[in-house]
Amino acid sequence: MFELYEPLLVSARQLWRFIRVRLWLATLVTGIFVSGLSLWQFREVGQSQIQAEQGTTIVEIIQPSDQIVVDVSGAVLHPGMYQLDAGSRIGQAITRAGGFRIGVDDRAVAQRINLAQKLKDEDKVYVPFVSDAEVISTTTEPTTSDTISINTATTAQLESLAGIGQKRATDIIAGRPYQQLQEVVDRGVLSKTVFEQIKQQLTL
Repeated sequence: MFELYEPLLVSARQLWRFIRVRLWLATLVTGIFVSGLSLWQFREVGQSQIQAEQGTTIVEIIQPSDQIVVDVSGAVLHPGMYQLDAGSRIGQAITRAGGFRIGVDDRAVAQRINLAQKLKDEDKVYVPFVSDAEVISTTTEPTTSDTISINTATTAQLESLAGIGQKRATDIIAGRPYQQLQEVVDRGVLSKTVFEQIKQQLTL
């Protein structure tokens, strides 16, 4: 009776062996697929992180400063250092410092300061006062220290005057003392023409 079931047992063993081989192959293929997919995803994430880091670094390096610091002094209400936007102009810096104060030299500002000029970091802006202008004397009258006394001057000092030679210097000394400058003309010591040329340089 065992012989009757033996072919069935053989067929069952062969079927089981076939199924087991197929299961093993399916498991192997699935494992390879999952490993490949995981590796691909890891590479994509890594490349994305590198690109993001590189992009952030570039932005930090090329980021320009949009602020400058300038020094404003002189005839303004509030002299000092001011932080301004890059590209600001001199007129804006003066406005930040409170504008012009009493005593500003308007003429010098108009002639020397370009209010529309752009500023750069560490620039200095000075607004001139009227008192900064140099005082130039227009008078031609000599000072007392430059005058020569006709009563006490030496021959050499008298000869330093325009139109006075040795003879006229000797005549001036011989005519002393003088009570008035005009006496050198009245006495005939000097001509009126020569006297008019040097009278501003003479004293008693």
